[in-house]
Amino acid sequence: MTTRRLIAAAAISFLLCGCNPSHRQLSGGYYLERFDEGGTSYYVGAPGKALDGGGVFDGTVQEIGWNKDWILARVRRIYRGDPDGWYLLNVKTGQITGPLQSSELKTNSALSSIKTVQPATVFSGNQ
Repeated sequence: MTTRRLIAAAAISFLLCGCNPSHRQLSGGYYLERFDEGGTSYYVGAPGKALDGGGVFDGTVQEIGWNKDWILARVRRIYRGDPDGWYLLNVKTGQITGPLQSSELKTNSALSSIKTVQPATVFSGNQ
């Protein structure tokens, strides 16, 4: 009977906690969502809003970094008529700026201090 209870407890814990959540909190309630259907894609979602159409950046995240004020992401836009590149999200206002030039990222002290990583790194815990 003890073994059955142990197995049941483990199964319940697995169902309640999940083994690999599909999103990670960033800043200001925003989160990085991972989709594994047909390959792995990453989108940034907004607090209290459904994640659709490529998230807040209207595209897949190729690289990302954040601090308490900003989320900086290199984005491949869903609509191929829109330019890919670096986009900046102000987490307090929700305003998105971009695409930014790489030179802007280097010369702006607030942005150059944001360390960016591959989105898979956010889920591996090695950030």
